[in-house]
Amino acid sequence: MHSLEYVVSGTSYMRMSNPQVSQVPERVEMVRDLFGKMVHGHKSHTFSALYNAYQESSFGKRFQPYAGSIKNIHADSGGLQIVTLGKTITEELKEKIYENQAKSADVGMCFDEIPVKLTSGKSDRNDVGARIFDIDNYEEMAKKTGQNVKRQLEIFEDHDSKCAPFAILQGNCYDTYMTWADRLYSEVPVTDRERIGGVAMGAAALGTGPLEDVKRAFIASQIPWRNKQNKLHLHILGVGSVRRLLPYLIFCQNGLYDHIEISYDSTTHSRAAETGLYFMNEATIKYDRNFDDRYRIFYEDISKTVDIGSTLEDFYKVLNMGSQAWKDEGGTFDEWLRVRYTFVLSSIRNFMSRVEQMLHSEEEILRFTGKMKLEHQYRNLYSVKTVEDFMRWQDDQYLGGSMKSAAVRSSEPPSLEGLFA
Repeated sequence: MHSLEYVVSGTSYMRMSNPQVSQVPERVEMVRDLFGKMVHGHKSHTFSALYNAYQESSFGKRFQPYAGSIKNIHADSGGLQIVTLGKTITEELKEKIYENQAKSADVGMCFDEIPVKLTSGKSDRNDVGARIFDIDNYEEMAKKTGQNVKRQLEIFEDHDSKCAPFAILQGNCYDTYMTWADRLYSEVPVTDRERIGGVAMGAAALGTGPLEDVKRAFIASQIPWRNKQNKLHLHILGVGSVRRLLPYLIFCQNGLYDHIEISYDSTTHSRAAETGLYFMNEATIKYDRNFDDRYRIFYEDISKTVDIGSTLEDFYKVLNMGSQAWKDEGGTFDEWLRVRYTFVLSSIRNFMSRVEQMLHSEEEILRFTGKMKLEHQYRNLYSVKTVEDFMRWQDDQYLGGSMKSAAVRSSEPPSLEGLFA
């Protein structure tokens, strides 16, 4: 059965890289101990951490004291953040990022080109209406992304680094994703291709709805690349809910992913104390800053696994104030830190446990999708084994309109008949 890798991002919320934590042996040991008790030991999950090599360039080095208590250190390229900040991605900047990844990470995301044209001045992640797939230039962008991966590998080789690059694939349909993969791969020397650690399926040119999630999950199964273990490592970007993982879990169960390893990253749980969220009993619970019974429920749930080290009253206070305010009230930073870590890691533990429960049970997946009123649609995914199978499944969704879509428009009229030609 498959093993999944949970990759926590947004680690600044957890103070993992804060010198007050990462450079104090007693606090490092506390964090390592909590990792061991709370997020390790799952039957089908390992635990890793991610940082942004542009905005959080020092984090990789500061993660080193936690080695052994996290499986891998992942480093995002920071390309999206660079563009968002209005900066220009230069070759010099890319090489600086690659060097950071080489020195501090086990996994390094590549710089990818985005094959979309904007119909307005800007477009955020979920604003698919302002984007059109750039069918005229996407092949050239795929080649340029391949050149980025080639140079990334060269820098890693220069530093004798174990870091493995992950290539980001973009597209608007099956054919364009597969063409992108082919064009990218052709830019990497044959002798270096096995050193590509895995792929991530970008959504910028496809869309962000549940139907698009299923499309990406299926198309990933058809990518012909293999690593030295004759596997394809698939990384799923930005998973904040169990729903996002459904097609991947189904394809693990029906055999389509027998050659695929899966990791996924999430910031949802690491920032939960700031956003007022806690995952337990199959769902994310929203809470506010006023004390009520939810705090007692969280407290008791966490206490089943570890000693929080605080009373319920102090637990509530710590979750609703910064570390300096807590110290101003006479508390210690260690108390504040332990409460925050136990809260975040308990939410992660609960999420991992729920994902595992569904990974090993078709019945649980169908029960969950039944609550979404989509049991029929997901049940039929179990029969998808080939491109032709998926074409028929997708055709049913377009004709019935039952699964929500948030698709990026193509510059050509969509053609179901030609989708898998």
